[in-house]
Amino acid sequence: MNKWDSEQFQSPANRYRPKLRWWLPGAFMDNEEIKREIEWMAGSGYGGAELIHFFSIPPADMDPSEFNRYGFGGEEWNNRMKSALEAAIPLSFQLDFTVGPLWPIATPAVMDKNDERCAQGLHVGTALFEGTYHGEIPVPDTIDLERPRKLVAVTAARKFGGRTGKVMTLELETAAVLSSAVEGDHIEWLSPGDGEWCLFGFWSQTNLQMNDSIGAPVVDHYSRSAAKAVTDFWDDRLFADPDIRALYEKNAGSLFCDSIELNATMLGGMYGATPMAVTIWSPSVLEEFRTRRGYDLTPYLPSLFVKGLYQLGAGNRTDGDSEYDFEDRAVNRRIRNDFFATLTDMFRENHLRTLRQWTNGHNMKLRYQTYGMPTELASGLSEVDIPETESLGFKDSTDGYRLQSGAVHLYDRPMYSFEVGAVMGYGYKQTWTGQDFGLLWQLHRGYAAGINQAVLHGMSYETSSASGHFEALFKWPGLSLMGSMFSNEWGPRQPNARHTRIVADYIARTQYVLQLGKPKVDLAIYRYHIDGIHHGMGTELTSYEQAGYTYDFVSPCLLEETNVDVKSSNGLPALAADGPAYRAIVVDLREEMDEGGGQIPSDLPVETAERLIAFAEAGLPVVIVGEAPRHVVSLHGDREKLSLQDALLRERIVRLQSIPKVRHVQNREEAVKALQHLEVSPACEVCSGIPLLSARRYEEDVNYYYLYNPSSEQAFDGELRLAGNGEVYAMNAWDGTVRQLSAKGEEGCVRSKLRLAPNGTALLAVTRTWEGAFAKAAEYEAATGDIRIMPERWSLSVDSWTAGEHPTKTQHELIELELTELQSWTEIPELKNVSGIGTYRTSFRLESIPTKQNTVVLDLGRVSDTFKVYINGRELPAADQIGRRIPIGNFVCQGEENRLEIEVATTLNNALCADDRNRQPLECGLMGPVVILLQEGV
Repeated sequence: MNKWDSEQFQSPANRYRPKLRWWLPGAFMDNEEIKREIEWMAGSGYGGAELIHFFSIPPADMDPSEFNRYGFGGEEWNNRMKSALEAAIPLSFQLDFTVGPLWPIATPAVMDKNDERCAQGLHVGTALFEGTYHGEIPVPDTIDLERPRKLVAVTAARKFGGRTGKVMTLELETAAVLSSAVEGDHIEWLSPGDGEWCLFGFWSQTNLQMNDSIGAPVVDHYSRSAAKAVTDFWDDRLFADPDIRALYEKNAGSLFCDSIELNATMLGGMYGATPMAVTIWSPSVLEEFRTRRGYDLTPYLPSLFVKGLYQLGAGNRTDGDSEYDFEDRAVNRRIRNDFFATLTDMFRENHLRTLRQWTNGHNMKLRYQTYGMPTELASGLSEVDIPETESLGFKDSTDGYRLQSGAVHLYDRPMYSFEVGAVMGYGYKQTWTGQDFGLLWQLHRGYAAGINQAVLHGMSYETSSASGHFEALFKWPGLSLMGSMFSNEWGPRQPNARHTRIVADYIARTQYVLQLGKPKVDLAIYRYHIDGIHHGMGTELTSYEQAGYTYDFVSPCLLEETNVDVKSSNGLPALAADGPAYRAIVVDLREEMDEGGGQIPSDLPVETAERLIAFAEAGLPVVIVGEAPRHVVSLHGDREKLSLQDALLRERIVRLQSIPKVRHVQNREEAVKALQHLEVSPACEVCSGIPLLSARRYEEDVNYYYLYNPSSEQAFDGELRLAGNGEVYAMNAWDGTVRQLSAKGEEGCVRSKLRLAPNGTALLAVTRTWEGAFAKAAEYEAATGDIRIMPERWSLSVDSWTAGEHPTKTQHELIELELTELQSWTEIPELKNVSGIGTYRTSFRLESIPTKQNTVVLDLGRVSDTFKVYINGRELPAADQIGRRIPIGNFVCQGEENRLEIEVATTLNNALCADDRNRQPLECGLMGPVVILLQEGV
């Protein structure tokens, strides 16, 4: 557990610094260039890189007969990785490596697309009949008849008159397995009753999904033998040289996998696929299902075929009806829950555990984005060392990130990682500081949900030439392996890279604080829902956030952990007191839907209800929101057992509601009031001002707070009540300084005033004793000054970046202008399509500074993207790039002219507009108004 260290905050070690995705052109790299780029990243403030074998991109002058030597895991690849490790280790610059080349996971050890270790789908063929069926087992048109396929099962059921299934509804009690009647590909079977029946033939086949990086089929993510094929390849090829293996182990990085972008079939396409009635499959599903769930899935297989559910972007949810459902929706839902639970178990135990054990055996950690499939997210994270989420898939939603934060905290994972960036269409356009998908805007939201490690998306290796179809893409400012589809290139290609160190230091200091001690969270909100990448959770503040509460989502597997119980924390009951120390559980079963605004109940196992009773009887407040739980998660084998379990659950809920500290309310607004009546207050409560988001860490009587103003327009200007005793200290993540704030103590908490710009953040500590240097107590800084000075004339020198004689070369042109007003470069004819570094110069005079208490503040107004400030030739410490209000009292001279110089760096977007019709110029430069504020006698 990390403890506060002032020197570490001022100059954070690399382990606290942001990482950078590094897209590599296979083994077609130069050792010296590898070393140069690693040194640039380390020197610019990054703490590590995630190496991705993206595509093999041979140089234009290489003989194609040489290409095979450069494959993943080959001699040339291993030599390049050795060079990377030898360059990184002396710099303490940690390298992470993808499990295989690119993703989804594939390995050169499995190249046959029909290998049973490949990802698979289950297909269904149907035939209607009355009386006796005699003929071939139906084969669906989703099967590739030219490739091997395996008959998994044949079943039948009588049609039902209602309409639950989208294509057909079946009578549950008539479902039958016809294995004994099968002879080869034919079957003869007499139905036991009258009416129309449907015969189902279930066939499995590898899904033809390929890892484009090496042209290998994607492996089965539920199979232990497939996972072992991956690790065996590492042993046999990447670790064959003991010297290289020793470097990997000394580096002690992570093995990483991106989101699980699996399709049950490629027939409908890869992304945004045409919905198909094919389900994800693995050869041992039926056996594992029977062992784990206690009944046979075979007769119920028709209910698994929710069209499009098992394809990326096909637009369906786990809540939808199957093509072939039984007449009882309650049964169908629970059959699918049991299927999803089995997939979750197999993914966790066969895939993740195999990878983690191998990785840990080589002094590495497993970092994994475990979403993208119909699984229960929290369960899989028990086998992941560093869980990771992302801004793209979770749409910048704090609630989306919380789908994993409960598992991160209750499994006691010290790191919650964040793939940040990857905004569609923002290549060379995404800024550090903007509110239009600015990277810090995205990152700030993640920190508020418990994230404490950033991995930026990303940077391309600087390929010097390219052959084949990549040659057409090889244009200035270099070959971008993600193109302009996704942001961003955070390497040295863009002008704002000049200021990377300022932002990287800010991120590092913030992450240092967010890795101190243990997380403390106000509420645990119960949620059981099967997710791929979540839908419909939005970016608007929830009722709980508006009231100031922090919270995690928790699911049955977390609440049923044996070490999760109620103990005392600061004299009050808390769940997992040594961990997040939740002050209450909220059973909020509603799940917002993408379309139509409908809501569905979330299921609750009897065992979890019994845990809730135990928690409540131990004094933990419980609030039930909306309809109380009525349905269990599992079918338990048949409809009769399900009915008994549902009845037992309802009995448990009645008992739960009878406990004194349990409340049942109708909506989330009432839930907030109920929590207040139960004396469950947010650890960080806004007494006056707009809502803030927060995260809290605790170690040895020190409460650390991360505060974030999520408003894009309105500054926070108000008072806070913070849990803790002692004084309040503000830790400036921009320049590494600490100052004491004026505060008023109350019983168990303190009050202090604060101002935060839109999208601004603050780091505060509440403690009786501060370890380390700090400035004396400061009064609250008002938003305006008594005296305002506005420079009227500016000289502007622009270092304009344009294409050079080679795609990797940039030409520089100096443009000099005199300005009588500050405005965006897009409004200045000479700068409309210009990107680069702008240096603004002016002067101002302060006739007198009557008292030492006067505060002199430089307010820059609007700036895009990043900036540095110089006064009288002295560079100021790294300034707040979001608030842009900079104390300058120690730098100005009284009674004489003060020279002010502001250096502004832009993205490369505007310079690229001339050759890209899809781009539009964006506001950039210093737009102001720039004001010098003198605050009299504050």
